Amino acid sequence: MKSRLGSDARKAMTGRRILVAAAAATAAASAWETGHRRVRRADLTESGARIEKLSDLRYDQQALKTIASGLEDEWGEFAYLGFKDLREMMSKAGDTIFVVVERDETGAKALGIVQTILADVHGDAELLQETYPDFAALTSPAAWKRSRTHGGDTVVLLQITTLVKSKRSSGTGSLLRNAALNMLDARVSYALTTTPVDGALLGDVDVELPKTYTAAMRFHARGGASPARTLPGYKRPQGDATEHGEDVVMMRYARDESGEWPAPRPEMRLRSMGPMQRRVNQTARQLRLRRLGKLRPPRTPLSDLRASGQRFLAKRPARQFLTELRGRVARRIHGHDDDVAPAA
Repeated sequence: MKSRLGSDARKAMTGRRILVAAAAATAAASAWETGHRRVRRADLTESGARIEKLSDLRYDQQALKTIASGLEDEWGEFAYLGFKDLREMMSKAGDTIFVVVERDETGAKALGIVQTILADVHGDAELLQETYPDFAALTSPAAWKRSRTHGGDTVVLLQITTLVKSKRSSGTGSLLRNAALNMLDARVSYALTTTPVDGALLGDVDVELPKTYTAAMRFHARGGASPARTLPGYKRPQGDATEHGEDVVMMRYARDESGEWPAPRPEMRLRSMGPMQRRVNQTARQLRLRRLGKLRPPRTPLSDLRASGQRFLAKRPARQFLTELRGRVARRIHGHDDDVAPAA
């Protein structure tokens, strides 16, 4: 004999099902968020500065202005790595570009930036050259798309820039390089550089003789890198020449057996975030900057609203509706399409 549940029992069971479904959905969302957590920034405990991803600085106008000016002054047409401007570079490559910033109540002050791209070349400089014959190919839209979607086991340090001239001899560049390497995912095992040969001729550089290294090569050698390949004319500008040479030397870094980089890890605390937490933090930063008057709230200009209203009223929607209605009535009565006078 079948028993029937009362309405209260059915409601209780339905409520329990809803709670179970909600708990399962929450657990799934939490697991997804945890599985997609990535290092977003590093707090440098000694200096009080931070290493942040460029994509997380989108609302810090002061920092972005400093970055744009510094890159253009230093690298000319290579400033944005094939993108038309800083905004596009930030949107499509911002997760592999690291910036050292100092923060206070007025916002972020950018001190230096290292622009990187990921490639699956196993730390092989010759394979990188075969895959990307020149710097334009290395920073092409296809290369950036592959970096975003597939990543790779090799990070290419494209350009390291100290944005504040007074900081050039203070170790900002080496601090930024060391921190950026140690913020990378564990699957990134190698690093290659595209170091311009400045202040010397490529023919005068002997990769076997450290005394012939340029200043930039010595900078990377002090971080544990070794010369891997010389590339004549690899970074040739299409327009005006820049302050840097067209010839390039690739310096190579590699993790050791324990997974450590030769570049020393700075004293820092890594901050990892999932996609949802990152969105919340970005929204909070945006609201804070608006409150401080550093960011104007988005708004539709009154003139645009007025023009949209005028275009809508010009169509006379009520008159069109009445005209169509009278036409249908006339066709139903007379059985043919008669001309109907427009509504007054």
